Amino acid sequence: MSPETRELQAFTYSDRNGVNGESETPLPGAPSSDASVAGKEAADLSFARVKNGRKDGSCLSRLGVPTFIYQNLMTSTAILTATSLLKTSFGEFDVSIARGAVDALGGSVLDFRPVVATDSKFLQKGLSGATIVTHRSGDVVPFAMVLRVDPEQNTMRGLRFDYVRERFDAVEPDAVGDRSEEISDRAGATYKILSFSANADGGSAGPSSLQSHDRCWRASPQEGKNQVELQIEVVDPLVRLETLELAQTKDCTSGPFTFFVEQRAKEETEWVFVGKCKSDLQREPCRIGLQAPRQFRLRIDARGPIAVSDLSLR
Repeated sequence: MSPETRELQAFTYSDRNGVNGESETPLPGAPSSDASVAGKEAADLSFARVKNGRKDGSCLSRLGVPTFIYQNLMTSTAILTATSLLKTSFGEFDVSIARGAVDALGGSVLDFRPVVATDSKFLQKGLSGATIVTHRSGDVVPFAMVLRVDPEQNTMRGLRFDYVRERFDAVEPDAVGDRSEEISDRAGATYKILSFSANADGGSAGPSSLQSHDRCWRASPQEGKNQVELQIEVVDPLVRLETLELAQTKDCTSGPFTFFVEQRAKEETEWVFVGKCKSDLQREPCRIGLQAPRQFRLRIDARGPIAVSDLSLR
């Protein structure tokens, strides 16, 4: 959410395996008419479809088990596991239910407390959205989503996942109204962004900026690396790809840099080197001469931040 406008905005993220992704604009998940404790606690709940960083079908929502099973889990599970993805407190820690129901819906809103006293270090601002899980028949079951922390009480408040699922079911038709991942590139071939490895700079959006033609993608290498990596795919078998260009403009430039282009026809095959290319204000296209369908991997030399306004294939 934008702190200036209080409007929901698309965002970039990194999962627990270090894989980057980018969302579409989130949709609010809490109904304004719900005056229950759960409804009020879920006022900040929102859902966003993954725009890039995952292939279709590989991003599955694990929204829990039936409600009656949660009732059983609450009485039979003494220890649960919470995960913090904050850079200052990354890791898993055990928690227990400190208060079994702070609402009138049988425990959809719960308070949790770290089992080990020293794990109170995990209760920091920014933990909201973290997942608390348990195990059932050998499977990991999402139990609750952290809404906020209370360091003074050494607790965190969570919303049980059957209520999260209820809200997801209500907004899903709007969230998936248009299932197309493809974005029409006005200046060339249509392509999908499959994945990227980079840190966003200065509040920049993700690499989807490269497909809008009027925005700027500003990014830096991840810690310990000296390259920004981007993978894209062109699926139309009738398209012949002669050139690839990473363009800069006077309002979106970081100076000249080189990048390496690799390609493969199928995902399970090895990457094949195509060429070493250059990006600057002179708009120098890189010749590739390949027939789609094709995947491309761009490895951008980046000793510091880069800025790119457009990626086009013709």
